[in-house]
Amino acid sequence: MTGDLRIGIHSDLREHGDQAAVYREQLDLFERAERSGFDSAWVRSYHFRRKAVGFSFPGGLPSPFVFLAALASRTSRIRIGTAVVPLPLENLVRVAEDAAVLDAISDGRVELGVSNGGQAPIASALGVALVTDREAKKLDYLRRLDELGRVLDGAVIGATDQELNPPTRGLSARIWESALTAQTGAEAALRGHGVLIGTTQTVPAEVTAAAYHAALPPGVRPRVGIVVHVHLARDRETALAQLAPDIAAIYEWGGDWLPRADTLVQQAAGINIHYGTADQITESIAASAPFPLATELQFSVAHGTTDPAQRVDALDAVAEHIAPALGWCPSTLERIR
Repeated sequence: MTGDLRIGIHSDLREHGDQAAVYREQLDLFERAERSGFDSAWVRSYHFRRKAVGFSFPGGLPSPFVFLAALASRTSRIRIGTAVVPLPLENLVRVAEDAAVLDAISDGRVELGVSNGGQAPIASALGVALVTDREAKKLDYLRRLDELGRVLDGAVIGATDQELNPPTRGLSARIWESALTAQTGAEAALRGHGVLIGTTQTVPAEVTAAAYHAALPPGVRPRVGIVVHVHLARDRETALAQLAPDIAAIYEWGGDWLPRADTLVQQAAGINIHYGTADQITESIAASAPFPLATELQFSVAHGTTDPAQRVDALDAVAEHIAPALGWCPSTLERIR
C-alpha cells in the first residue's frame, strides 16, 4: 500500500428488477457511506440493455453525471467519481460541460474517470462512428483525452472564441484512466493521471498497478484505485455458493480474455472477489497481490445474490471492521447505529 489508504464504494447499478428502485437504493447506500467515513463513491456507465433472450448484463446507469448530481445534493464531503465515461462513445465537450457543472454544484468533489471503451452495437445505437482499428482507436482516444484536458483548463473550443462555462478549478488534475493492461497502466502514469483497475482485467490487477508505479514521474502523487468486491456471509463455503451464478455469468461474458481460472475459487480470485466473514474478507484482501499497490480500495457490495439489507451489512462491515484492519483511518465518521 502506498501512502495513506483511502476507501471508496463502487457500483455498476446493474438492475435487479426495478431500475428506478436500484438508483434510489444506491443513493441511500452512498449517503450512508459518507456518514460512515468513506472517502469516495464511484459509479460505472452503461448505455442501454439488450432485448435478446439469454445471458446479457442487464444495463445499469447511462447518465452518471445526472445520478452524481443527485448524490451531490445529498452529501457534503464524499468524493464523487465516474468509473468510467467511455470517451469514444461521447461528445468530449459535453463530457467536460457535465463534469464542470457537477464539480461546481458539489464544491469541487468530482473525480473524472474515463476510458477507451465502447462496443460497436452501442456506438451504432448512439449514432457514433466508432474507430475499430486498434492503433487508430488508440490515437483517437489520446486526441480526445488531450482535448478534454485542454477544455477543462479553459482553452478555446475548436475554431471558436468559446470556452467552458462554468470554469473548473483543477478538474484536469483529477482525471483517472481505466487500465486493463501493464501498458495502459504505465501510459496513464506518464500522463500524470490516476488509474482505475476493475475486477475484470486482461492481466492480473497487480501487473497493471506495478507498471503504473514504475512509470510514474518523480514528484507525481500516485493514484491507484482498485475495485474489490466483498460478499459477506457466515462462512466462505456459503458465500461461494451464493456467488456461483454471478461468477459463472461473468466468465461466460469475458472468458475469452479474462485470466485463466479452472475452478470457482480461482475464478473468484481472478475477478478480485473476497468473501466469507469480515475477518476472512480482511485476511483475503491483505494477502492479495494488488493490495500493497493500491492507494484507494473501491469496495463493491451490490454484486451477486444480495438484497438491500445484506448490502447495508456489507458496507457497515467494511467501514467498521475490514477497512480499519487494513490500515484505513476515516477523516470523518458519524455513528449511524
